[in-house]
Amino acid sequence: MPENGGPIMPFFNEKSIGSWVKSLEQFIDKSFEHYQTMVDHLSFPLDVQETKNEFIAHANLENYDQSQIQIEVLDRALKIIAYASESNRFTDDKTNISQFKQANKRVERLVPLPFAVKQEDVRATFGNGLLKIRVKKSRPSANYIDIKPEAEE
Repeated sequence: MPENGGPIMPFFNEKSIGSWVKSLEQFIDKSFEHYQTMVDHLSFPLDVQETKNEFIAHANLENYDQSQIQIEVLDRALKIIAYASESNRFTDDKTNISQFKQANKRVERLVPLPFAVKQEDVRATFGNGLLKIRVKKSRPSANYIDIKPEAEE
């Protein structure tokens, strides 16, 4: 085995490997910051509280109107979806050329629940940019099966 530390040592030494690792860590940290910013734009703040009789979800949707919000009742979860569409028309006075821009945005959050949800147990209100969803806790129902003696053959 060569005394110089192996086949990659002509390209790296302890100082350059340390520098490379530090650069990689900085790259990962910066990537995570960009990822978090992107996720924040694709979602919205949501807080869930539990009381004795219900789950209450508060969603901050201040940039949306009530008509742009949907709540989908799934088996053991709620899906909150908000849509926004923005369009602008610009006209350059010098060239008299018009430009039309349209942007569509869709954000959603899933609220998992520890029990099956029925649509009639869900109530929602919206005001001042705050969506409030109340889900009545369902009582577990027991389904018993009769046990019969095995027939003798």
